[in-house]
Amino acid sequence: MRLIKRALYAMVLIALSTMTMLSAAEKSERVETAYPVASAILIDAYRYLGSLDYFSFDAITTNDDIYRDVMLQEFTHKVHVDLQRPDKLQIHVTGDIKNRSTYILNNSFNIINHDLNFYGELKVPKTIDSALDHLFEKYEIKAPLANLLYTDLDKRVAPKGKGHYFGTTMVDGKICHYIGFVNDQRELQVWIEKGKTPLIRKFSIIDKSGKVDLRSTTLLRWNIKPYFKRKHFLFKAPKNAEKISVEAKGSN
Repeated sequence: MRLIKRALYAMVLIALSTMTMLSAAEKSERVETAYPVASAILIDAYRYLGSLDYFSFDAITTNDDIYRDVMLQEFTHKVHVDLQRPDKLQIHVTGDIKNRSTYILNNSFNIINHDLNFYGELKVPKTIDSALDHLFEKYEIKAPLANLLYTDLDKRVAPKGKGHYFGTTMVDGKICHYIGFVNDQRELQVWIEKGKTPLIRKFSIIDKSGKVDLRSTTLLRWNIKPYFKRKHFLFKAPKNAEKISVEAKGSN
């Protein structure tokens, strides 16, 4: 009889142990499938960029366009950006269509088309954020990759939904969170460096508003500790360059 009781007692212990192990496994599985929130990752990246007093980056962008309603064309450009807050910015774009440079220093803005050897200048507000807004709103001049240059991106372009988290992947040797957002008009996919420096390493935008989905993809390499010489952001017009007037929109 005692042997039977001991056997039953052992079976109960084994059953309890098995239940405990299963419960722990279930908890572990739930923890593993509790993915990060995509919108929180993107906002964190925006805030990090806005907190940097200076940085440089090189970017390669590819953009789709429609050729005579027949087929897609792809255009590639290289972009170099040097930024020092609050009022110094230099952007150089070279590639298939554009070959131009943009300078902001204090309250001066200069833009030059290297192919045509034309340049123009304007007075702008004294901070990069205000200058970029002024140029777009009054002159419809949009700085390349302007969505990376503002201090308050988390408020300007904050995602409206939680988005989707696809896991981690390698981009240019960096472990990155891979996230995405979608609505009726477009898709946004972003690769953000994991860790203490949540830099946007790559992003892709798919425009779904037309007959054909058009994609724009940008790959970025950052330098968050650049060295700028004293006259680095100063614009000097090349010899024989022709100065032209920059007209505000609706002025004609």
